Amino acid sequence: MSRITLVTVTFNGAGVWVPFMASVLAQKPADWRLIVIDNASSDGTRALLAQIDDPRVTVILNDGNVGVAAANNQGIEAALAGGAHRVVLINNDTEFGPDLLARLDSQMAASGADVISPLIPYYDRPDRIWYGGGSFVWLFGIMNKHDHSDAELAAVGDKPFQSDYAPTCCTMIDRSVFERIGLMDERYFVYWDDTDFMWRMKQAGLRLFVDPSVILLHKVSSSTGGALSNFTIRYYFRNQMLFTRKFHGWAGTLYSAATSLAVGAVRLVLRDDKPRHFYLRARALAEGLSLPRP
Repeated sequence: MSRITLVTVTFNGAGVWVPFMASVLAQKPADWRLIVIDNASSDGTRALLAQIDDPRVTVILNDGNVGVAAANNQGIEAALAGGAHRVVLINNDTEFGPDLLARLDSQMAASGADVISPLIPYYDRPDRIWYGGGSFVWLFGIMNKHDHSDAELAAVGDKPFQSDYAPTCCTMIDRSVFERIGLMDERYFVYWDDTDFMWRMKQAGLRLFVDPSVILLHKVSSSTGGALSNFTIRYYFRNQMLFTRKFHGWAGTLYSAATSLAVGAVRLVLRDDKPRHFYLRARALAEGLSLPRP
């Protein structure tokens, strides 16, 4: 098997750490290493990390919260320096079976994929898909889309298939990908860093596959407060502007901003959004427009 190094970023994730670590330790057969980067957790996570007694696990403790993208880069660089053939960027708010790494590695070799993802249902609704393939869409602003979201697992079939986008919730990446397109863009802090990475992959002609026979359960938004939290709204829409400015110019950026505001207005009328959610969305879009040129 390939030498596989998992990279996970922790931030106040004590409540999800124990089952995640149990899932990692159960992996066999697999030649794995785990690099944990903690972004200054204050909830007991560091006490749990201090209890790890396994030479395959490396813990990096940051003095502050440097963001997901920068922390992932710390782990990726350490993994590549340690001779990893494959790097798995993985959330620790996940649980999975003991054959996850072996099966992804085997399918990656069989398909010739540069990157591979499992099928990812919701942890609290394991019969429903959270991620089952992804694409880039332009209808409601330039963004990524999870295909088959909320559908039953059978909607994607049982054979590996090619896709354009995958979140870094659990993504096995061949080391050659980093050598070709570089690391994560740290300006995003959190959100859209994976979109940026996958877009660069697509532009470079690299191949991403999803294997629906491999299942990983995700406790969605466990560390960011949910889709309507102030934190999520700020960084999601701020970074949407950063992404579109970087790859689609001012015309694409203004289109994306306008459609995002229109969607926000519709949600204000038809969904559970409050006026403050619309205000936060508009302010985040303005912040993204005012950032230094990508």
